[in-house]
Amino acid sequence: MRKLLVSVASVAVLCLMAAGEARTFRTGVNPVALIIDGRPVEGGWRVSPELNPDVLETTASEIVFVSDKDTLEIADLKEWDSLDFVMVTDSGDSAFVRVDRKAVNPFENPDPKLLETSASGMLSREQALFDIDALIFAISQVHPDIFSVCRQEDLFRAVNRAKASLSDSVTPMQFYRASAPVVAMIGDGHTNLDFPYKSVFTGDLKRFPVFVDVLTDRSLICTSSLDSVISRGDRIVSVNGVSADSIVEAMMPYVSGERPHFRISRIDAMFPALFHMLYAADSYEVEYQPRGAKKILSHTFPAVTFGEIKQRCPTTESGKKKDMYSYSADSLNDVAVMDFRSFYDAERMERFADSMFTDLREKNISNLIIDIRDNGGGHSRVGDILLRYISPEPFIQMDKALIRISPLTSKLMGEAGIEPMFVFQEVDSSQYIKPLSVREGHYTGNVYLLTSNKTFSSAGSFAWAFKECGMGTVVGEETGGMNVCYGDILRYTLPVSKLTAYISFKRFWQLRADENDIHGTLPDVAVPAADALDAAMKLVKTNRRGR
Repeated sequence: MRKLLVSVASVAVLCLMAAGEARTFRTGVNPVALIIDGRPVEGGWRVSPELNPDVLETTASEIVFVSDKDTLEIADLKEWDSLDFVMVTDSGDSAFVRVDRKAVNPFENPDPKLLETSASGMLSREQALFDIDALIFAISQVHPDIFSVCRQEDLFRAVNRAKASLSDSVTPMQFYRASAPVVAMIGDGHTNLDFPYKSVFTGDLKRFPVFVDVLTDRSLICTSSLDSVISRGDRIVSVNGVSADSIVEAMMPYVSGERPHFRISRIDAMFPALFHMLYAADSYEVEYQPRGAKKILSHTFPAVTFGEIKQRCPTTESGKKKDMYSYSADSLNDVAVMDFRSFYDAERMERFADSMFTDLREKNISNLIIDIRDNGGGHSRVGDILLRYISPEPFIQMDKALIRISPLTSKLMGEAGIEPMFVFQEVDSSQYIKPLSVREGHYTGNVYLLTSNKTFSSAGSFAWAFKECGMGTVVGEETGGMNVCYGDILRYTLPVSKLTAYISFKRFWQLRADENDIHGTLPDVAVPAADALDAAMKLVKTNRRGR
């Protein structure tokens, strides 16, 4: 069987046969002329009775066969459909010919047969391979520069390793385990492959019944455990003989991020999923060190369902969801603390900020602590609203941006009319945002900003502008968000597995950032994130005594 693969050059619609309709094409010459999208194919098409069928694979929208006796025009064949006909020569020879119409971009429009999944949710090896190729293709088409951190040969060797690791059939979790490290190698905290939580964490799944916080030093601290055998604050030493440090190290390849400290914060958020993927067992022998003690104890837990955990481990329930932003004012100690957890809802922030700063002025509170330690970002406009109240000078959070728009980007944005582009934009000082005047409500007190390794995306750029413009004192840890970073993400659903990937399509330079010195916002007072509020309170007391 021979295959002639041609690509689409133009779209011209001719009146023609319906897909699947067969006919006889007569010819007194061999080869016959073949015209693909208006362009003659050199050498034409040779009548080959020995091939059964003789297949023409093409992505073209218009295919024309021409002989001295017949003309066959094919213009309405849909992608992944085929058309059969018989070529008959004057000598009586006949050849069965099949025209297969392939997709112009098979990753965006795969063969429907490839999308047929089993009732069990398992993927065939062919399906998994297709999804890996589709994932890498999508990232390469959307992301501004997938090789800014990782070399080409390293990335594509990892792709080949991921493909080689696949068995004849794989679960969504096994597909994630093979593919997520490839995406993480790009080194962009906004570009990542989501863990398939819904398909894995079903009601009957038995899991590890200990919940932990993962600290920057890679230690595991218990937050709760089944039947409260291990208390909150106790240190987990090992699980089934694997040390805490080794557990965290094994999880690192699966999380995206620019720096190890931020990737560890991602592990903290994903720990139950990654632990189940890597260390699932029927039971778990846990070595732990009670808080304040030197002795190491051991306890073996059975794997249990989440329903059992809820009944026997009530401290795991989060309770009432905290507001995106709230504050409390302490007139006696002349301090207010704002809990700022998310950069969403600009209109709400406008109302909130006006109300909070009005209250601080009326109560004559001269110290404000803004806590963004658990803030993973959102929309930078929300930060601009707050920064206008506290900045001593005109500011901008990002003064340069690289924007890439490809046809796939437009499709994922749902705005097909956007023209493809690759542009670099700069903002000059005349475009900076002006702070409010005192009359308009500008806050003149001392401001302290609490940061952590989890402070990311728009929260990271907020922290950078805060420090760069001298708005106050930064207390805590280096932010997870870098001063030069990728952002503005698009959601991409893999064609077969339906796993979700998020891909950046812009690169940002924060205010006066140096691309040769990439890092997060560095604290003025460096302390572990858990101690940042206490450290800021001490600074408030010191400043009060100094007045």
